[in-house]
Amino acid sequence: MYSTLYLLLLVAFACWYLASSQLKRPLAGYQAYINQHPGGFRALGGGLLVGTALAAALWLGPMAGLSVWLVGLMGVGGLVVALGPLGYLNVPAVAALYAGCLGLELLF
Repeated sequence: MYSTLYLLLLVAFACWYLASSQLKRPLAGYQAYINQHPGGFRALGGGLLVGTALAAALWLGPMAGLSVWLVGLMGVGGLVVALGPLGYLNVPAVAALYAGCLGLELLF
């Protein structure tokens, strides 16, 4: 559950980050598409943020869930802002990271 929650937070924050008009680096592929259609992707990111906050609050309780959500949001936000411009947050890298974390979560 934690891995999926943080993956959805990562996707939501990346949508908001890539839809920003202040982003001044060259984009290609899906990143350029998100930057060219910001309204829909901001709505998608906002919906994912609200959905993950509600899921965490219902799963862990209101205060613990929102605390876990906020810490996770700060964590994935730091990843997106620090590693996004370097090109490390591509689909295969995120899928491998998610598979590894999900495997560890299910194992323990």
